[in-house]
Amino acid sequence: MTTVNDKELEDLLARCFAWLPKATEQVGCTEAVNVTSANCKQAMKPTLVALFTEAFHLVRFQADKMKQMKAELSSTKSQLIENQKWVISLQEQIIDSKDSQLEAVKTVVETSVESNLKEQFKSYSAAAAENVMVCQASTDGLSNPASLRKVVKSVVQEEDRSKNVIIFGLQERKGENIEERVEEIFQDIGLKPKLQAVRVGKVSKEATIVKRPVKVSLASSSLVYEALRQARKLRHSEKFSKVFVRPDRSEEERARDKVLVQELLKKRETEPNKLHFIRSGTVHSRDKINNE
Repeated sequence: MTTVNDKELEDLLARCFAWLPKATEQVGCTEAVNVTSANCKQAMKPTLVALFTEAFHLVRFQADKMKQMKAELSSTKSQLIENQKWVISLQEQIIDSKDSQLEAVKTVVETSVESNLKEQFKSYSAAAAENVMVCQASTDGLSNPASLRKVVKSVVQEEDRSKNVIIFGLQERKGENIEERVEEIFQDIGLKPKLQAVRVGKVSKEATIVKRPVKVSLASSSLVYEALRQARKLRHSEKFSKVFVRPDRSEEERARDKVLVQELLKKRETEPNKLHFIRSGTVHSRDKINNE
């Protein structure tokens, strides 16, 4: 099949655009829209014969090219249909492949979950049996309402403390807005949480510099975790390098923390060339690296 190329179409258009003004002028008109049968009657017969001959061949050439273009269009449509069928076939193959993969994953997950559930059930059964023995041994103690209330109160307090942090080493100021000061500390480590803050403990009459701890309540335990994780940045702070952020603990745990913080401060004063930190309930020290 003969195809129509761009050059042939450009030549055909050029011939048409060249013939139109020529024919308009030879029949005595200035614009193509003025070419009418009445105006053509005024033209000489040889002129009209020449124009007719040129127009005939232009129309013939156009008809041939349009026939070729129609055939090309039909072929293109057929090829497009074949391509669409091929794409649909590929999509179906992909869907079948995904279904097979999903079925395989489902089988693996179901097997894994079933195995894990069996193991967890065994562990739970063993733990339940152990707890039953412990509960039986302490039934008399828990049967006391006062003891039961004490246990429940302890659990509730532990849940509340999971949303709190305690800030140590923040010197008190007269008429201070403690929440704004705490927000400034959090901004220094890249955090801007909504919070509530209050000083805790009593002021000692003998103390010249007052640094009561600050209890900070956040919206969730996840925010507490992030605050504790970022708190190490404070040791590089110009304003808050002597401020420490610690989890909220029970009275016994706070007493131990107080001792640890005092020990940490002492080490920082006596060994300034080393890096000191608290980890797992113990003060650790190591040589500083770079700009630590």
